[in-house]
Amino acid sequence: MGFSENLQILRKKQNMSQEQLAERLEVSRQAVSKWESGSGYPETEKLVTICEIFDCSIDEILKGKISENTNSDKKQYENLMNRFSKGIALAVAIILVGVTIFMYFAGIPGTEEIQEKYSIIGIAILLLFVLIAVPIFIILGIEQDNYKKKNPKLPNFYTDDEIEKFNPKFAKAIAIAVMINILSAIQLIFLYGMEYVDDESTIPLVILLGFTTISVYIYVYFGIQKSKYDIELYNKISPHINKDGNDLVGKISGIIMLIATIIFFISGIVFNLWHIAWIVYPIGGMICGIVAIIFENKEN
Repeated sequence: MGFSENLQILRKKQNMSQEQLAERLEVSRQAVSKWESGSGYPETEKLVTICEIFDCSIDEILKGKISENTNSDKKQYENLMNRFSKGIALAVAIILVGVTIFMYFAGIPGTEEIQEKYSIIGIAILLLFVLIAVPIFIILGIEQDNYKKKNPKLPNFYTDDEIEKFNPKFAKAIAIAVMINILSAIQLIFLYGMEYVDDESTIPLVILLGFTTISVYIYVYFGIQKSKYDIELYNKISPHINKDGNDLVGKISGIIMLIATIIFFISGIVFNLWHIAWIVYPIGGMICGIVAIIFENKEN
């Protein structure tokens, strides 16, 4: 396979017309057409620019065999990003469900001894849900990390029509999520304001968290789906990401400790459980340690 065929493949992979390539190279469309037909070759300066545009070496474009299987590459990338968006959104929702259950148990009325017992049960359930969610973060993080290492650069799979088709779906999803948040806040104000529940009841907060779980799932899922279409951003970030796994470990650990902090303050401020809420930090630290060990072993 020679230069002319490789140039055609690279151009088509980027969904780029001959006119668009010619504009970037500051040559005529006829010149690009001659190169692709094999009746001419670009000057060395233009050849270097072509390699920069398509992120390949001169040897690859002159003598190498550039893969034409763009559809297969696109399908692999889409499958990865669809799993990632669903999995991360699900993991976040699982943790929020755990927080919701914790709030319910912590708000059960009774004597101080009974309330403390139910609060401990709520914390145990919450930590169980965190334990379920963390492996999802780790597995999907490793899978994406491996893909980015194998594919530091991607062709632009998506046409403008595909992106424009997704944008209205994204806008509707975000609008729905915002409406859910507003409705959950309204019910909170209404129930407390009309005194249908007393000030110590956590039922409105439980309902609020239930709605929040749904809206956050929508935010996370569609946010990652939107980033899926930004191949240019992927190519800018990918070469600099996850050196020795440290970047990914930091992100996962940050999420874990953020969740631990949220649990700590909710337990202390809302339910005055400062005497037991501190336990979330050593547990979060142990989970972060496990994550670091997993990635260290993987790199070795």
